Amino acid sequence: MKKKRFKMIIVLTILVALFFLVDDRAYIIARSAGYKTLRVFAYYKSTEFSSDKSIINKPHFTIINRGSDEEIADFIGELLEKSYSLIGEEFDYYPNYNIPVFVYGSMEEFWEYNKALKGQAVMGLYNLGVIHIVAPHAFSMTLEEYESSGTVLHEYTHLVIDDLTGGNVEIWFTEGMALFQEYNIYGAEWGKFMDDVDYSLEDLRANFMGLDSDKAYRKAFLIVKDIYSNIGKDGVLDLLKELRVGKNFNKVAKLVEE
Repeated sequence: MKKKRFKMIIVLTILVALFFLVDDRAYIIARSAGYKTLRVFAYYKSTEFSSDKSIINKPHFTIINRGSDEEIADFIGELLEKSYSLIGEEFDYYPNYNIPVFVYGSMEEFWEYNKALKGQAVMGLYNLGVIHIVAPHAFSMTLEEYESSGTVLHEYTHLVIDDLTGGNVEIWFTEGMALFQEYNIYGAEWGKFMDDVDYSLEDLRANFMGLDSDKAYRKAFLIVKDIYSNIGKDGVLDLLKELRVGKNFNKVAKLVEE
């Protein structure tokens, strides 16, 4: 859960089609050609499907507004630009391409376009180079509460980690990295008052999405926090470079355990 009183989760979906890619022959061809091709396909499909929607252009993002107030969509665009700078400084990485972002005014709007997640109270979603964000009023949050929750920063961090690893990343690790950046930048600590979590690294690697989400996210955060403590920021950046060139994640896991 992002915040206990809202009973919601942030979802990362890797190598799963966006709602408008399902049963699309072009998607099947793109998938067979590999992850990079799939991301390019998703990018252009998002552009195609947003041609008749309300668009807000930011320096590094194209905001496709689906049912949110224009002022709120613009506010989320500004948070994305802020995240671009903050996370860019943290990872020394600034994407030189425009990033598509869908902003939804309600959970119903989100579910309409993301049918696989219907019924789940999802604040944000990252998938194949595309960011999806649900507006703060859907959760009765003020703009200040929304920013400090780290939702927008969290989803943008997923994109950066995806880019820096070339998609060679396990779900627990990218979730832990995104949660750590919330903590590092906004001081928002996932599950701060949670009792000890008895999940192991092997548990997270084997079945992250099947575990209790609160405990799994907490454990992922704690492991990444320990990684930063043990090898520092520069060590983490080196780790991401190793993943990008195809290092087996089993070897990375051994480094984590040390």
